Amino acid sequence: MRRLRIAILAGLLATALLIVSSAFGQALPRPETWVDGERFGGVVTPATFDPANGNFDELYMCTDGTTFKDGVPLISESGPGDQDYNGGRWHLNVSTNCDASADSVEDLDLGEFAPTMTYFECPLLPRRGNG
Repeated sequence: MRRLRIAILAGLLATALLIVSSAFGQALPRPETWVDGERFGGVVTPATFDPANGNFDELYMCTDGTTFKDGVPLISESGPGDQDYNGGRWHLNVSTNCDASADSVEDLDLGEFAPTMTYFECPLLPRRGNG
């Protein structure tokens, strides 16, 4: 039950961010994401999806205030250059128990993450100086 409440809260927060930033003409959220140890920037774009139609990549986020390695809030299972990358179409999974040193899906205990009903678009943009 607690995981369901966290998932609903994360979905409502993501939706509220999009609505508020669009309504007031402010810049859209620009979260950073780890993909297999490489750091990417992103731009959340307003979009409407039917989760039953189309492919999405899994995205992982902490909801307890912690972040992953170097303060990055998200980890993705796939990114640009991967054959299975879906161009920045995401399904969000959340946890209250995250590893602050993680920078790839392989570093995560996926059993700790609860799926949400949040689907959104956020293309990943390479960052200079990745190593």
